[in-house]
Amino acid sequence: MPASSTPPITSCPDLPDVDIRRVEALPDHLAGAVPVNGFVEATADRLLVRMPGIGRFLAEEGRRLLIAGEAGASDADLDYFAVRTPLAGLIHQRGELPLHAACLLPPGGKAAVAISGASGAGKSTLAAMLLGRGWRFVADEVVRVTLDGRGRPLAWPGTPIVALWPDAARMLGITPTELPMARPQHGRVLHQAMPMSGPVALGHVVLLDLHRAGDTDVLSGVDRLETLAAEVFRPRQVRAMGRQAAHMAMMTRLAAQLQVWRVGVAHRPSPDELCDRLAARVAEAGR
Repeated sequence: MPASSTPPITSCPDLPDVDIRRVEALPDHLAGAVPVNGFVEATADRLLVRMPGIGRFLAEEGRRLLIAGEAGASDADLDYFAVRTPLAGLIHQRGELPLHAACLLPPGGKAAVAISGASGAGKSTLAAMLLGRGWRFVADEVVRVTLDGRGRPLAWPGTPIVALWPDAARMLGITPTELPMARPQHGRVLHQAMPMSGPVALGHVVLLDLHRAGDTDVLSGVDRLETLAAEVFRPRQVRAMGRQAAHMAMMTRLAAQLQVWRVGVAHRPSPDELCDRLAARVAEAGR
């Protein structure tokens, strides 16, 4: 590891105490690491991500993220990847939970809603529609979830950028060509959202289910825990870090307090219909 580095190049508003720095080089491998996949490996307190053509990222002890870009890699590309898999590694290292979701706060609501689902389920389109209806942006893609002093779930503000498909951008009255591309091969554009000033209570996790049509199921017991576990960002990192017991304890505490429900979207409901169903369910829950 080189001794010198440049000043911080970016920051994570949901992790204000993390030191994020560009360095000249990072190692090919970590001593004693367990592979997560072909590009990621981890020890108990270090996680190395290798992105061919982009660079390498090293998350350490939940407090530091070092970035070594390859020749020709842009700052935008490095930032794009830093706040995904490496950020999830930092959150896991801290004993917290990174949810793979878009998180928003309803107008006048006291508790945020995290919207999850597989690629293509409509998360970004629904998030865009809700923003247009006065919901407030909390975080997108990786949502950091912690417990407060009384054991209640909190969702922390993320980088105030929403990755939208062009049709979702148009729903907000935005011309997609006026926004920067997330990555050219992915087709999404980046929309600047109004940032939150601090964490908010998290009350709901909503799964958009492409394999079901029309119904809304409120989950309980094992179904609630399993659904919540399936929406964790990069859960394989947990095993590689040897943090399974602490992770399961955190998941169990969250599942006991969150409303977790599943919305069938196999019939491809309109964004307006989805918004109405979600708003009605949140209002019914009284949170």
